Amino acid sequence: MDGAAPSRAVIDLEAYAHNLHEVRRIIGKKVGIAAVVKANAYGHGLAPVAQRALQEGAAMLAVATVEEGMALRAAGLDGPILVMVQPGRDALPEAVAHRLTVMIGDVRTAEALGQLAHRAKRVVAVHCKIDTGMGRQGFDVAEAREAIEYITRISHIDIEGIATHFCSADIPEDTYTMGQVRAFRHLLRQLERSGIPYEVTHAANSAALLNYHASHFDLVRPGLMTYGVGTTVKPAAHADLRPVLSWRTRVIQVRHFKEGSSVGYGRTYVTPAPMTAAVLPVGYADGYRHALSNRADVLIRGRRCPVRGAVSMDQILVETTHLGEVRAGDTATLIGADGDERITAEELARAADTIPYEILAGIGPRVAREYA
Repeated sequence: MDGAAPSRAVIDLEAYAHNLHEVRRIIGKKVGIAAVVKANAYGHGLAPVAQRALQEGAAMLAVATVEEGMALRAAGLDGPILVMVQPGRDALPEAVAHRLTVMIGDVRTAEALGQLAHRAKRVVAVHCKIDTGMGRQGFDVAEAREAIEYITRISHIDIEGIATHFCSADIPEDTYTMGQVRAFRHLLRQLERSGIPYEVTHAANSAALLNYHASHFDLVRPGLMTYGVGTTVKPAAHADLRPVLSWRTRVIQVRHFKEGSSVGYGRTYVTPAPMTAAVLPVGYADGYRHALSNRADVLIRGRRCPVRGAVSMDQILVETTHLGEVRAGDTATLIGADGDERITAEELARAADTIPYEILAGIGPRVAREYA
């Protein structure tokens, strides 16, 4: 562990590679993979994960912001990078300068990109985002053909891709998702009849990849599953996923409390009997959510130790009465395995009444990343 860091996240890049191979097994050889590495690769570390994705054959990297794309270029990654959230106008010059592919959902952004590309004497690739029912960014599916046809006439713009996104693909055999697939396919037929050229179509995130084979198209955009975390509903297709991230810290102090002692802010836990507890130097400033107060466990010496009291900004207390002797310096596992026990991001998400994405992406910069 980094001696100055209060905790560390160990990233198993072999497990990440294994999960990418599982994606390949499910989609077959003809469909490409756009590895989603936005939000610091879901908390796993942007550049190291992105580099491994390209080494394992990913056709493209997918980020959320121009800044993330710039960071990958600065790290020396030269492959295609798709910015999935349409940038603001002030970010477009950097997108052009760093050869980023931009997802767009309106004509004015395409026009602005075309002007910038003309001045830079280069062609900018764009993917047109179609709103088939997600209700966020994108061209309305009923009006998309006319808009895309207009964009084909903008100088220095290449429509490389046509894309959409699903809002409930984690539910197998969901009629709404199947309706989105049909609407997208109908638009693609319209574009074909109009002779509008493009290279790839894509729609499937992790959930759709597993549950809707008809959504694979030319490219898939797996995110959560590549980090070894399953969707919230049992998927239709089985995937042998391996957790990529483990989060560990060390005991910094052992405390002994009498019956009736208060623990933490707000006195949300009062000891019903004498209690021994370990102080751990992590808190919500590190991404260990306040909502886990009195609701989560950590692992010490292969056994579960419940969080007692409120999660503070920088510290938590966990009960170790049942362990016998615990010492400062003992390892505590927040996410990961210790002996026969394991705590997963999914478990913490349930305890915090949130989703695994937020648990992983919320692990902050104070947590040192190590790569295995």
